[in-house]
Amino acid sequence: MNERVVSLLKNWSYLPQAVCQQAAWWACVIWMGWIGPMAMGLFLVAHMAFCRKQWAAECTLIAAATGVGVVVDNVLASIGAVEYVGDITVGSSPLWLVSIWAGFGATLRHSQHILVRSRRHALLTGALGGPAAYWGGERLERMNISDMQGWFAVAVTWTAALLILEAIARANENR
Repeated sequence: MNERVVSLLKNWSYLPQAVCQQAAWWACVIWMGWIGPMAMGLFLVAHMAFCRKQWAAECTLIAAATGVGVVVDNVLASIGAVEYVGDITVGSSPLWLVSIWAGFGATLRHSQHILVRSRRHALLTGALGGPAAYWGGERLERMNISDMQGWFAVAVTWTAALLILEAIARANENR
């Protein structure tokens, strides 16, 4: 690989990737129909173009994060812990949120790798970061958390999700 490509890939993996993912995240939250998820799709296409040498590992983590996210959000909705806003859904999970999970998966080997760097990091990210993320979603009026039991359910399901994603990221480190 030539030096320019290596430099671009290294640079992509941190600030440029984080900025692009956050822009797509905001697009998903603001435009919940098809526009937000399409913006996240563009981010994922760009991400895969920059990371094509690690195609298998990236696809595995993106697919895992998407699947885990769909399960988490459907479980939370089915037990009445969270009510989501959005008309286009995958089960009970709105498409905009499914897209956010996919984008999140793309960052776990790059700009947000610290979140799954170890089991302890994954545990803390899930237990604290999940409720913080959903608190933001509630403040943006994209979801409603039922009560303290709902917040507990968010923390538990997110902790399980991040532990699963940490294990997958660790298994795919050298791919």
